Amino acid sequence: MTVKMENLKAQLESQREQLKQELGTFEHEPNDGLGYSTHPADDASIAAEQAAEVAIKRNTERLLYQVERALFRMEEGTYGVCRECGKRIDDARLKVIPYTRLCIDCATRHEED
Repeated sequence: MTVKMENLKAQLESQREQLKQELGTFEHEPNDGLGYSTHPADDASIAAEQAAEVAIKRNTERLLYQVERALFRMEEGTYGVCRECGKRIDDARLKVIPYTRLCIDCATRHEED
């Protein structure tokens, strides 16, 4: 494993730990506290806050999954190879998004679809 690859692995491992800590901060279950207010606007505020928290939690879970998959690809020796076209992912892209699984061309095509 090259020094660069070791740096990316350390970055991914650090990000994984940070994401796990973030997931541990989510406390509320959906609808927790709804219906106990004396005013419907209070319930609406609680519902909006909970919806936002659920969205953030789901995004964090997705990112954690992507980070863990990138670490798995490192172990199996396929890290840095585009999962769609099989070409090498540019080092600059990996530096910015170390968990990416697509080269810039394939990622751009997916965004356009």
